Amino acid sequence: MKYYKIICWSECPFCLRAKMVMIDKKLQFEYCAINHSSLLLEHYKSIYSHDTVPMIIEVNTSTGQEKFIGGYTDFIEYFEKSVVEGQVCSVDGDG
Repeated sequence: MKYYKIICWSECPFCLRAKMVMIDKKLQFEYCAINHSSLLLEHYKSIYSHDTVPMIIEVNTSTGQEKFIGGYTDFIEYFEKSVVEGQVCSVDGDG
């Protein structure tokens, strides 16, 4: 099974859009708002080499592997490409 992790600010418009896309597509996700932790934000920036939020990560629960997707626009492009290639999880989360 796959799920997505969104590292975000709770009031960021692009973070909220990413959340809504995941809800609309019935994707499993975790929404990690880091509003009150600038140190944690800097930590994530250094891990993923990405300077803005949202930071969207795909997590494979079977292997524990994480794949950094990027920000909102990167996620939309990744999702559209995955749909074309037939790689997106089914509604029940399998795949």
